[in-house]
Formats: sequence, structure tokens, C-alpha cells
Amino acid sequence: MLKRKTHTLIEIYCDDLQEGLWFARLSPDLASSPIRPIGERNTNPPAVERLLRYDRPDIIVLVDGEPKLVVEKTSEVPTGHNVGQRFGRFANAVEERVMVVFFLPFVAMKHGRYAGVCYIPARLFMALERMEEIHGVPVLAVNWPCDSRYELIRDGSQDKEMKRLVDDLLKSHFIYSETRVIDELREIMKKEREARTNVEPSTAGPPPTVEIIETADYITHLRREFPTDFQNIPRDFHGRERTLVYKLGMTPEKCRREDPYTGTQFIYDYVWCRKGPNPSDKHTNLVLSVPRVSKRRWMEANPNDPTRKSAVYYATANIIVLKDGLIPCQSRVGPGSFGIGRLDTFIGG
Repeated sequence: MLKRKTHTLIEIYCDDLQEGLWFARLSPDLASSPIRPIGERNTNPPAVERLLRYDRPDIIVLVDGEPKLVVEKTSEVPTGHNVGQRFGRFANAVEERVMVVFFLPFVAMKHGRYAGVCYIPARLFMALERMEEIHGVPVLAVNWPCDSRYELIRDGSQDKEMKRLVDDLLKSHFIYSETRVIDELREIMKKEREARTNVEPSTAGPPPTVEIIETADYITHLRREFPTDFQNIPRDFHGRERTLVYKLGMTPEKCRREDPYTGTQFIYDYVWCRKGPNPSDKHTNLVLSVPRVSKRRWMEANPNDPTRKSAVYYATANIIVLKDGLIPCQSRVGPGSFGIGRLDTFIGG
């Protein structure tokens, strides 16, 4: 265990041991820090449990028992379908006012059937920046560099920026405002977002699965299609001028899944809907549309059960619109819900 002159104790909790070992190797000062596995729900210290409300992050760093850093690491360029898979973990962290670092390639070669050079879409950077703006804690993407052929560098030098950041956090005792490298990495993010927007402007806007429409028009549609369930629409839904509809292309046979949808909704929420730190603080409604799945099948596969990841579907959306009706969302896993018991709800038949 690491003890500094300020009596700082640093503990590394990880979802996978190799990720914990990787993080510990980023600084000699972490060599003796304990590496602990993230256990099943309700088996971890409360400080860790608070960061598991939506999903399990790769790494949680505790400083004197308090969470100070959440780290996600991936060698995949997040494009297309998988772009938002980890964003629920980020949302949970910033809601708890914990710094986030996403270590990933900004550009790299994708292999396989759809091989080619892939770049991060601008909207990913926009969502991270918006999370920081709303919650007031650093939210950084750190580049995993590649070589001239766009192949990822794996000789150890790829961790250079992460090492600088961790060393600076240790020197500042995890006081974010005194960590100068944060400002440098934030500027790199900004330039990368601007470059992506200039080269491919469409990646700064909603993808084809998202439509932003006038709420009055959408309410007219819902009243016509679902006259019985229409009365269950929350009152505040009517008061917002615009509504973002995120279409999930699930089938009844394959609707018991969470990734990437539960995380991706947070990208659209923060970039185009949110105005404040609570999920209810929206200027634009957020709707999950699943037009091929019935309510009964949906609730069988994805109940609002806080012991299951499917509860995240209800964490920030206003309503879920299905083939034969709609479900108003009441979060069981949002801010302040730590320690809540099992509560399933089902509206309609």
C-alpha cells in the first residue's frame, strides 16, 4: 500500500487483473498499491458500489477511501454501433463527481470484413466535454497512438500520456485543479474534435438512428397510436419544445441485451438533451423507440430491476416507446439510489 508524506493511501479496484496491473505500472509510486477485484454488487466498499449503479468500469482508484478516478481502456476505435458502450460508466462517475479518463485510439486500422482506417466521431468528444461542463469534474479522452500504417503501438511507449497524467495526479494528491496535465490533455481533445468536425461534419450531428422533432408533433403521433397509454406520459414531457427519438433496431428474439444501447443513450442525452446534473434536467425530451418489440416482451427481457443492467434503460430516458404502447421511465439506479432493493414495475399489459 502506498503511503506518502501526506498519509495518502491509494487502492486500485479493477474489473480485470491485467487492467489493474497495467494501471499500477503507470507510475513507480503505485508499485506497492493494493490491486483489488471489483466484486459482485453489494460486496464492495460503499465508495466502489456508488460507481457500479449503471455498469462496471475497468478501473476505480480510491484515495484514502474516496473515489478519485475512473479509467476505461480499449484498443478499439469506437465507431459505428459500439461508440457509446462505455458511456453509462462515465455518466455514473461524473454524477458522483469523480474524474473520468478514457484511454483509446483516436484513429487506428480496423481489421476484418470492414477493414479500413477508423476515426473517433466528433460527437464522442462533444459528449465528454458536455459531461465535464455540466458536472464540473475532468472528463478526458487520452489517445492510444498508432504508427504510420495506423497500427496501434504496443511497445510500452503508447502509455506516455497516461504516465504523465497519473504522475501529475499523484503529485497534486488528486486535486484536479492543480493537475496541469489535465489542461494539456483537454486542449488536445478540443483540437481533435475540431479536426474531426472539419473533415467529417456529419459526425458532430446525430447519427441516422436519431431524430430530433417538435414535441407537439410527436405527442400527436403518440396520442393517435397509443390512446390508452398516452395518459401515462409524464407531465414535464409536454413542456419541452423538442424531443430526441433514438431508434433501437431490436427484434423480439434478440431484445435481451444492453450493450451498446444503454450507454449510447447518454451520448445523445448529454449532447442534445441535458441542461443540468440530474437526469431530469433536460431542455429536450429523450425517447427510446423500439418499434418491433411489444411491451410484454420488453419487460420480460429488460425489466426495471436495479439488480440487472437492464435498469439503465430507465436511467435517463423520459419514455420507452414500443410496438404496442409506451412505458414512462422511473430510474431505480440513478443518483441517490445506491443500496436500493429490487423494484420491478410494469405499466400496461
